[in-house]
Amino acid sequence: MLTQIIWLSGSLMTVCLLVRAITDRFYSKYVVFYIYLTHVLLLSCLRYYLYYFNPGAYRTIYWYTQFLSVAVGYCVIWEIYEQALAAYPGSLRMARQLVLGIFIVVVAKALSNSLDGPVWGPAETVLDLERNLRAVQVFLLLGVLALLRYYMVPIGRNLRGIVLGYGFFIGALVVSNTLWSQLGDTFQIWLQYFQSMAWLVTLTIWAATLWNYHPNPTPDASIAIERDYEWLSARTEQAVAKARGQLMGGVR
Repeated sequence: MLTQIIWLSGSLMTVCLLVRAITDRFYSKYVVFYIYLTHVLLLSCLRYYLYYFNPGAYRTIYWYTQFLSVAVGYCVIWEIYEQALAAYPGSLRMARQLVLGIFIVVVAKALSNSLDGPVWGPAETVLDLERNLRAVQVFLLLGVLALLRYYMVPIGRNLRGIVLGYGFFIGALVVSNTLWSQLGDTFQIWLQYFQSMAWLVTLTIWAATLWNYHPNPTPDASIAIERDYEWLSARTEQAVAKARGQLMGGVR
């Protein structure tokens, strides 16, 4: 009974957030975030149906759709960087390369590990991928927060809410998965409730901060983030050119 109440509460809150964004016409302002919410809602309904009406297919569908969930969730990190650094094209370009590059490396590592094993299984592969990507998302969230604080880049109430809510949820997942790996299947019974309650708290944060549209403030032109990016870019190009020259000299 408690499981149904938690699921229904989360679904209703998600619907309210989506309807509010559509009716007030700011869905497109954070399109990746709202696609993520839509994905979570639809997938939750599908899994709920399978769990109670077709349990034989539930486990298989769960693991094959979990990869998509992790990938779509990772895209929220992408949008956070896009929104936070929208006024700084050079820094944003570097952030895009960093976020995409890390994703490719983590996915490639998970696939490589699964192929090296004696038997390939979607559960083991997705668990490995999810664990690594969740940890990376925590790192990237802390990174963008440190960047915003260091350069005093202003962000609006909406983006602050997305970062706070998603950061809380990812942190809760990392903690629960760590406990699961340490305590084993004895913790699995409580894992579902823990993660469901964490999702409700996350939705509450988003409802409080995304009920109305609040754009990011106009940044101060004196913020030095682009100047530092240009300096770092120039130094990187010099280092690459020097390494290339040394390599060509060695070949001759």
